[in-house]
Amino acid sequence: MATYKFGPHIIPSSQVFLLSKQCFGFVNLKPVVAGHVLLTPFRVVKRYSDLNSEEVCDLFLSAQKVGKVIEREYKGTSLTFVIQDGPEAGQTVPHFHLHVIPRKVGDWVVNDDVYKEINKSSRVDDEERPPRSIEEMAKEAEFLRQFFSNSNEN
Repeated sequence: MATYKFGPHIIPSSQVFLLSKQCFGFVNLKPVVAGHVLLTPFRVVKRYSDLNSEEVCDLFLSAQKVGKVIEREYKGTSLTFVIQDGPEAGQTVPHFHLHVIPRKVGDWVVNDDVYKEINKSSRVDDEERPPRSIEEMAKEAEFLRQFFSNSNEN
């Protein structure tokens, strides 16, 4: 089985739903809502400023495609895209990544509380949101894979 690096973590292909020329999309171990997924470049770089122009273009074109699917399939009415660029911004994995989160009316009482939830979910010691099973993550990735050709067309 193929694997992909996400900072110090290894992501099995069973959890990956999108492969493009420069990045991959994978399901989240501790999503803040159903459909909360991640995009990251194949090349391990810590910060946004470390990306080359091809990676930036591919990541954001991929985010646009993924966002359309996530919003539709998880019955969202909006999307939140989050980049935590550096430790002081809340980045806990030293590999640039972009969160794609479907949103609905009333999903949080205070709209920006989504950012507090993201910060909590990225901490390994956060027991409020236990990690999902390997099987559950593989099932979600398999579901999402059908919407992407993975033909490296970006």
